[in-house]
Amino acid sequence: MHHIVRIGNSYGVRIPKATIEQLGFKKDTNLVFKVTDNGLLISPERHARDGWEQKFNPSKGSSKDLPLISDFPNEFDKDEWKW
Repeated sequence: MHHIVRIGNSYGVRIPKATIEQLGFKKDTNLVFKVTDNGLLISPERHARDGWEQKFNPSKGSSKDLPLISDFPNEFDKDEWKW
């Protein structure tokens, strides 16, 4: 059973180390507290664009990055194309 403890002029709740590790919180993780109808929701602070790089570049560094056509100029460009 967990309970509220006095910390200076404030109060706190001790969260077990196993729970912190399970949640992936680090020592300097900024937390957001939200009061809900069911109690208190504690979550890590999220920034507006967190995770965008992974979502928009899922194949970064893979062979799928190879060009679909060869580099220009080609034989047609050298011999037949007139500007």
